[in-house]
Amino acid sequence: MSFSNKVLLSSFIFISITVFAIFQLSTIPIISASLENYGVDTNVSSSSDNKKVALVLPSFTWAAYQTGSFYDFYALYSYIQFANREVNITITNNTHLLKDRPIPEGPFVYYTDLEEEPYTPYINFINLAKDLYREHGINPTNLTDADVDQGKIFNADGTNAYDILFLFHNEYVTQAEYDNLKKFVTNGGTIVFGDGNVLYAEVAYNQDNNTISLVSGHNWNFDQKNTAWKGPAERWLDETREWVGSNFLDIPANYPLRFNNNPFNYTHSEENYVANPNVKILIDYELDNVPRYSGQYLGAKVATYEMDYGKGKVIHLGLWGHMLALNEDFAEYLNNVIIPLSLNKTS
Repeated sequence: MSFSNKVLLSSFIFISITVFAIFQLSTIPIISASLENYGVDTNVSSSSDNKKVALVLPSFTWAAYQTGSFYDFYALYSYIQFANREVNITITNNTHLLKDRPIPEGPFVYYTDLEEEPYTPYINFINLAKDLYREHGINPTNLTDADVDQGKIFNADGTNAYDILFLFHNEYVTQAEYDNLKKFVTNGGTIVFGDGNVLYAEVAYNQDNNTISLVSGHNWNFDQKNTAWKGPAERWLDETREWVGSNFLDIPANYPLRFNNNPFNYTHSEENYVANPNVKILIDYELDNVPRYSGQYLGAKVATYEMDYGKGKVIHLGLWGHMLALNEDFAEYLNNVIIPLSLNKTS
């Protein structure tokens, strides 16, 4: 082969490789750079499975829990609510703490940790879920509450863009996000709820300035201006019972509840209790020592369960899963039972 032909052949090979590389890169899903600021591993690897999984990071809840936000307001006024349960308390002071609270773009200071270094809550649990799905040949996409609010879990024709959503402590959601999650399951998708105390309060999302404001829940209503008054504890109590299958067990974390069946050596924090007879219980943690003043919770069952709804399915751990992210037995249970169940690999 002549020198000139060799040059032409080499050029052709180089161009072909370059075009192929560009094509391959174009097929990799783009993940928001801001997620890296939270310490979330965003490396993309190939998947041999055709299931699409997304982790829904609780960005609205992060905004509520940072210093200078909702919980500073609760600390000032919620004791008044509980001391005067039969009185409609109206608050107009310090309601800026409920309005246009910025969504953190990275680690932040928790409202109770004013002297501590900024950090990202639940990060160990988030990365554990990502790693375990990768062990099953799937690389999850990272989404946020804002993505779900904007309908990015659906294709243009309204069908689901993912097969499985894995949620964490997504306590604060918008009405649109709540409706979209319910529609996702109705369409045939599976949602894994990794934490208790989810879908608890409604917020409004301002996309222009990337902030949230309280609307209703956590015992307050807010008019989006300057007045807050008594509201419901769990915003969608009845509706959540219908399609999720459980509600928040509203017993203070410092009360000594016991779990007589406790394979993960879990300590009471924030759990959900089974509220729908159609659930299939996977682990009953045998809740015990419920205080007598909590009449509605006497006989309540805290459990990991699954439940069919619409064409889809809900899997709920029932516990505050992020508290167990470093527990080897819990990680093994996720890997061998919960994740395969979400992928329809077990029954």
